[in-house]
Amino acid sequence: MDTIKINVNVQIGVTKELYSLLAAFQHNAVPADTAAPVENKPAEATKPVEVEQPKPEPEAEAKKEEAAPAAVPSPEPGAKQEEPARKEYTEVDVRAAMEKTRKRIEGDDYKENTSGEKYKKYHRQLTARFKNIAALLGSDKPSTLPSSELRESFCKQCDELVIGDDGNITTQAPPTKK
Repeated sequence: MDTIKINVNVQIGVTKELYSLLAAFQHNAVPADTAAPVENKPAEATKPVEVEQPKPEPEAEAKKEEAAPAAVPSPEPGAKQEEPARKEYTEVDVRAAMEKTRKRIEGDDYKENTSGEKYKKYHRQLTARFKNIAALLGSDKPSTLPSSELRESFCKQCDELVIGDDGNITTQAPPTKK
């Protein structure tokens, strides 16, 4: 009897909605060094499956055009309209965010003083947290985050890491609205 080998390569993207849902659970996440390792490398390279999107009906297009709001009036000639320049986040920014977080939690001398109490207690925890954040954003490591938006999100989440009441690294709770 002949056997057939089938290799399947599944790639999952993270939408903003999925990210916000996962980020809500992050403070309860299991550290990466205690979680089971996940192997993302297929045995052979495969091509991703392309899904054909259904084409909208012509009537639906006409209804969309009718429902569209009127054109936005142009601003006054003398008024300046500047869009704020969005910073392009790079691997350098990701490394700087991790460095800043380590200095804040482990101390400024964490690189030289590897026998220090804070280094011993928090260095591995922080490494696990950084990897968990990157995994939630769809990457194995923080330095391999594919887009500027994901790197920016990583940097912001690093700023939210604090030492919890139990002495472990946790995410700062968002302020409650009254």
